[in-house]
Parts: sequence; C-alpha cells; structure tokens
Amino acid sequence: MPDHDRPTVRAAERGTAVVSRLSLRGRRARLALAVAAIGGATSVWAAPDRRSGDPVADVTPSVDAEPPTLPEGILAYREAGRWQPIYRTPDGRGPLRGTLVPGESFAITARVGGPNCSGGLWGELPAGGFTCLGTTTESHVTPVFQPRLTAFDQPRPEEYLSYVETGTYERDNVADAELLVPFVYGKRWRGWRAPAWDSLRDWNAGRAPTHNLEGVPKYSFVEALETERGTVLRRRDGVVVPADEVFIYPIDRFHGRDLEARPVPSGRAAAWVIAYDGLVVRSEPRLDAPVMGALDYHQELTVDSAPVTVGRASWWRIPDAVVPGVDGWVPSGTQGVRVLQAVARPPEVGPDELWVDVDRTQQTLSLRRGDRTLFATLVSTGEGARWATPRGLYRVYDKSVYGDMKSREDAEEPYHVENVPWVMHFKHRYALHGVFWHWGFGHPASHGCVNLAPRDARYLFARIGPEMGNGWHTAYATPEDPGTHLRVHSGDPAVPDKRVAVQ
Repeated sequence: MPDHDRPTVRAAERGTAVVSRLSLRGRRARLALAVAAIGGATSVWAAPDRRSGDPVADVTPSVDAEPPTLPEGILAYREAGRWQPIYRTPDGRGPLRGTLVPGESFAITARVGGPNCSGGLWGELPAGGFTCLGTTTESHVTPVFQPRLTAFDQPRPEEYLSYVETGTYERDNVADAELLVPFVYGKRWRGWRAPAWDSLRDWNAGRAPTHNLEGVPKYSFVEALETERGTVLRRRDGVVVPADEVFIYPIDRFHGRDLEARPVPSGRAAAWVIAYDGLVVRSEPRLDAPVMGALDYHQELTVDSAPVTVGRASWWRIPDAVVPGVDGWVPSGTQGVRVLQAVARPPEVGPDELWVDVDRTQQTLSLRRGDRTLFATLVSTGEGARWATPRGLYRVYDKSVYGDMKSREDAEEPYHVENVPWVMHFKHRYALHGVFWHWGFGHPASHGCVNLAPRDARYLFARIGPEMGNGWHTAYATPEDPGTHLRVHSGDPAVPDKRVAVQ
C-alpha cells in the first residue's frame, strides 16, 4: 500500500473566472509530488457513538423542554439504547434492513406485534423496516439524518507544508470551527511519541500518560475539548490525546458543481483544473501565445463541449475567460483539465430514474436523473492496472455513515483507517466513500474504491439509495429498494451488467 499521507493541493474556490496572477508554481510543484489513497479495503463496521455537529439538513437538534409536535403520520420518537438492528419484517430472525445509531432518536409510524423481540412490540419506521422497541426508550428529540459532524478546525491543505515544518497551524476555537466530517482524524507523527491518557480526569489531574498511539492506524476522535492544559482529542473509549501531539489530517473543502443551480449552457461542458501547479491560460490555442493568467488547482471552468485541434495539439476554449467577449485557451489532455463528458443513459435505467456515472478516464462522477445531469465532481478511482476500479453496471447495495477499513491480515503493507465517512458499497470490497487523507481528486489514487471529497461524499450519500431514515447508521438494499444504479466506465458507456439481485 502506498504512503497515504502524501498530500496534494487544495482548490481555490473562485468560480469560473481566470485569475490574473500566476500560480505559486514552485510550492505547488512540491505539493504535487504526493498523491495517495486507499480503496477497496475490507470494511469492519465499528459501533458508532453519539455525534456532535449538524445533520445533512444543517439543523442542530436540541432536547425540547416539552414533547415536540409530531409530524403527520409519526406516532412517536424513540431512542436507540444499543446497536439497534432494523429488520424488513417485525421478526428478529428475518433479513436486515439497516441499523440505528445508539443514543440517537428515530421515528416510528406504528406499533405492531411480532416474534423474537423483547416485550414483543415492534416499531415500524418511516423509511421502511421494523425495530424491536424493547431496547429503546421514549425520546423528545427530533431525529436527524446521520452522521452528526464534529466541531474542530482541521487544517486546510494549503497549510500542509508549514504544518509539517513547524508542527502547528492556525486553528480556530472549537466553537468557531466549520463542520465538515464526523470525526477529528489524525495519526501519530512519524518518529514522535503520541502520549495518551486513559481519561480526561487523568489528563486534568496532571498525571503521567499511560501509553502512546500506535504508528499504523489513522485514528478518529469523537470530539475536541478545550481544557486549562490545552485542547485534547477524545476517543470513543475515553482516551484523550493532546491535539498538538497528533498529526491532524488536512481536510479538503473542494465541492463539485450543482448543475441544477448553476447549469452549463448548451454546447458547453463543466470542467476543472487538475494540474497540481496550476494551469496557464493563453490568448490563442498555441504554446507561444501570450499568457492571459493562470488557473488554480481544482478551479472550476466552463469550456466548449469539444476541444479544437490545431496542428497536433488539442485545446479547450474557455468562453469569456477574463471578461465578456475575451476567450482563453488551455491544452486538452488528462494532466491539465478534466471535462465532464456527455454519455448515454444505460438502457437498464429508466427515463426518470436516479443513477450515478463514474468516468475513469476523466476521473469524474455525475449524479443524473434519466438524461439530465444534476451534479458533477472530481473523484479518484483505482490507480494502475492492479488497483483499477472495476468497470460495470452495479447497484449501490448498502450505505453506512462511517466504518473502519483494514488491510487483510497477510497484507504486505498493512493499514487501518478508522471510521471512513459516507461509505456506499457497489461491489464486494469496492465502495464510493469520503476521503480525509488526500486531496488528489481528478487523479487515480485509490486501491479500487471511488474516493470523494468529504463535501461531495456527504452530498451524494444523502441522495442515492438504498434509502436511510433519520437516526440510521446503515441501510441495506431490499427488493423494493434495490439501491441506485452506478455505472463505471472508461469513456465507452458499454459495460458488463454486474448487478446482483437482492433477495
């Protein structure tokens, strides 16, 4: 497995306009030396804990002094007291529909009797399925879509170099931090100890640390706490580690393009810069033409839908690149710009059906409904022939808000990544999922999975099937809800049908 901690660079969120200054080429060239990812790892789902932060709807719930007014059709709110299974039918020996997050509330629409349940009473859930009410309690908390996001200011990718050199970065207070991911992600610094205390009480009392973090895992911390001795990161088991003693992964703020809110004009295509050291824009489609400016890594563009060939080279025209009526030109090719290609809908997908398209050649992902494109972004698929993301037409057959990914026991390069966020499996050991350990989106970088920036993974997770209800951690496909179609190809949309029927 490659070194997962080598970084790439962060996109400048500047819309589609060409900036007039040249990129910081030397620094970006240094950053571009490193892109790495994991994918296709064995998933081991760890029991979740109650999260802080906001759900997808960006509404932070609170405990109401009085019972809330229940929406129409909702009978009651309950709280899961454990790792709570959801079954397709009110029978504890039936097939699973999903799981609930311990300590989180969920809604029920009816109470029904059924076997293999403590107390014999089952709750029917709005999103489908039944859970045994004997291990739940009454709740007055409005359920929210999971996961909750943790408040902590993880560094930005552009802070990486100075962070590595100095061991510090400019960090906002926990209360002011942007909510991006479900955990604080970090690891032990190379060659450093990462002292840990068994509890916050031991830390506050000034006792000596009891152990050190291990070197292999990428750790997840459930919350950051401000103390008189400084900020500490707490793990699910109560262990705390000083934040300054942990290498905290920079989180990429990149986000794809909502093509409903910002549609592309007819004859044009959405595109992004993926050259690590930026991309020069020229006034004409030739290498000796005057430079108009430069584009930053991951900068969003709108280009003509087809490149122009001049001599032996092809160029993308950027209409109105600097000001209206003044166009710019950038070379085509997979090392400078990625362009969302027009592709035909698979015949297996209905004209009003939601589906996902992944183009390995362009390293793009698009969410589509029938023949309309709703959203598009950059991804990182499998790197090289050994790790190539398999081509085919699939269905997303399960989703989990987060879960561990570990190498096989006999792996030459062992790895263990805790609580990878927003996991959507489409084939055994292959998933769409969020990534916090690199920001090389637009370049192949994984071990077979489709890597997404956190914002993109969260966006996609909330929209594709199988459906999840509020308070859920995992959802499994059913015959009635077989999951969203996903096609993986390399430009040619004709791929083998690898869908597996849900029993």
